[in-house]
Amino acid sequence: MTLKKTTAGVILLSMMITAAACSSEPKQAATSPTPATAATAAPQATPTAESQDALNLKGYIAARISQEKIDFLFAEAKSKDGKLILNPVAADSKEKAVKFLSSYFDAALADKVATHYLTDQKADGAIITNTAPFFPGNLLNTQKQDITFDAANTKDQVAFTTKDGVTYTTKKVNDKFVLTDAVKK
Repeated sequence: MTLKKTTAGVILLSMMITAAACSSEPKQAATSPTPATAATAAPQATPTAESQDALNLKGYIAARISQEKIDFLFAEAKSKDGKLILNPVAADSKEKAVKFLSSYFDAALADKVATHYLTDQKADGAIITNTAPFFPGNLLNTQKQDITFDAANTKDQVAFTTKDGVTYTTKKVNDKFVLTDAVKK
């Protein structure tokens, strides 16, 4: 039985390869279409618009990723004595921290986040970070079903509220969503 299945698989595979090889050969047309005929023969495809549900999900995911990046930058690396420090893998100064965050936050919020977490103290040559959270809630502890999307969302801005009453706003910058605000109501 196994031999029959193997043989059938080999035959099927060889037929598929042969068909692909035959269909990929350049074909010579007996007559070439005129430019006017060619233009009307194949209508041009128009890009499809994303649904608002898909955009809402992108905004939500972008907000979650931004909070993950805060944890990576300010709450992952520790000094020898156990204090949280600015992650030296990503940044070693406020300017570099803001630059790192600007991929996930708008510029003004990236600066506020870095200012909140970075202290004047150092340990092991790195900046000690503030352990108090910047945002009023932790979006990483939520799931999609725990949030309500704003009915006024657009293709360029997505806002949503968690069941804890924290409203997050993301906006599209350079064709991707970044976090612009998070407030508790």
